[in-house]
Amino acid sequence: MENASKALIIAGAILISILLIAVSMYIYNSSQDTISAAGNSMNQQAKDAYNSKFTSYMGNAKNANDVKALIDNVISSNNENVDQAGKFVQIKIEDFSSPAPTTTGNGYGEAGTSNNTEDYVNEVAKNLSTLKSRINGSRKYNVTNDMTAGIITTITITEV
Repeated sequence: MENASKALIIAGAILISILLIAVSMYIYNSSQDTISAAGNSMNQQAKDAYNSKFTSYMGNAKNANDVKALIDNVISSNNENVDQAGKFVQIKIEDFSSPAPTTTGNGYGEAGTSNNTEDYVNEVAKNLSTLKSRINGSRKYNVTNDMTAGIITTITITEV
């Protein structure tokens, strides 16, 4: 009889241990969901911070000073993000009176390129500086963007 009661106490202790382990795993799994949701939110905040450098310049009938400031921000951003895949911003132009450089058709750089070496970024920066000199102060410009994975990779400037 005495052995049977000890066996029942041991069995009860094992069941309580299993129950505690199951509750602990449930708490751990639900906290992991919360932690990964917070991590994804931070990633979106980082994307929003990156895009905010450019979004204030987007819209219709922007003046030449806004467009030139945007080009300066693109040059600065590309220089900050040398060798960081997907963080290269290309500028495309439409309806300008003189042709764009022959590097990539009507664009300055390759959108979101993973080959944004320092030499490539410097070459595109020179071309963008030339583009700034072609911006006519008496004209208005429409500025739009294209995104890849939530990050602005292409900005299109159209002369109105």
